[in-house]
Amino acid sequence: MTLLVVGSAGQLGREMVRAASVSRPVVGLSRVDLDVTDPAAVRAAIEAHRPSVVVNGSAWTDVDACELEPERADLVNARAVGNLAEACAMVGAHLVQVSTDFVFDGIPGPDGVLAPYGEDHPTNPLNVYGASKLAGEEAAGAGATVARTTWLQSADGPGMVGRILAALEGDGPVELLGDRRACPTFIVDLVPALLQLADERVPGVVHVVNEGEASWVEVGHLVAAEVGADFDRIVSITESDLGPPRPARRPAYSALDSAALRRLGHPSLRHHRDAVAATVARLRG
Repeated sequence: MTLLVVGSAGQLGREMVRAASVSRPVVGLSRVDLDVTDPAAVRAAIEAHRPSVVVNGSAWTDVDACELEPERADLVNARAVGNLAEACAMVGAHLVQVSTDFVFDGIPGPDGVLAPYGEDHPTNPLNVYGASKLAGEEAAGAGATVARTTWLQSADGPGMVGRILAALEGDGPVELLGDRRACPTFIVDLVPALLQLADERVPGVVHVVNEGEASWVEVGHLVAAEVGADFDRIVSITESDLGPPRPARRPAYSALDSAALRRLGHPSLRHHRDAVAATVARLRG
C-alpha cells in the first residue's frame, strides 16, 4: 500500500514520510517535485506512482498574504485539492486532506457560550485563508478524509515551544498572546492518527487535535513549569498590542472537539501539556 505525500518538504510532510516509511512504501513529493496547481502534472504523478493513499500536506498558510491575494489562495488551497481528488479517483487512491480550525469564526452563539467545535458545527470563516481551506474541503469530495487541526507544532524543529523556551533562557518578559484559544497540536501525535484514518479510508470531516484547549500564555506557563522559570515573566498581550491591524481577522476561539475520533473508537491524542513536556525534554536533550 504505497503512500504518496504531497508537500513532503513541509513540517507535516517530513514527519509523515518519516513515520510512514517504517511500515510501508512511501513517496514524498515536494513543491519542487510537483506543482499541485497544474492538473496535468498532478495526473502524471498519480499515474506514475499509483498510490493507495495520497496525503495532501501542501497549502498556502500565510494567512495575511492570502487575504491580499485571494485568487492565489483559492488556486493553492482549493482548486489544487480538486486536481488531487480527480487524479486519485482515476487510480482508486484515498485522499487525506488536512484542513484548519480557521473554517470557524470563534464568535459565541446566542447563549454566549463558547465550546470546542464539533465536526457538524456550521462553518463561517473570517478570512480568505479559512474560506479557501473550506473550499478545499469541498473539493476533496465526499469519500476523502478531511482532517481539521489547530496550531500545529513541529516534530523536528523548535516551533512555538522552542521559541518560548529560548526566550525564557534569556532575560526580561516573554510576551505571548492571551486572547486567542485553540488546541495546540503536535505533529508527532497528529501523524499516527492521520495514518490510521488513511488505512481505514474514513470518509468525511474528522477533527484531530491534542486534548485540551489553551492560549499561548497558558502554553508559556507550561514551558516555564518544566524548566522552573518564574511564571511572572510570561506577560499576556492581545492582538491589538502587536501593532497595526493585520490584513486578516483571526478567530479568537477555535478549539476543536474530536467527536468523530471517539465514535470511530480511535484513541484520543495525548493532552497538549504532556506533548509540551516531551517537546521541552527533546529540545533540552
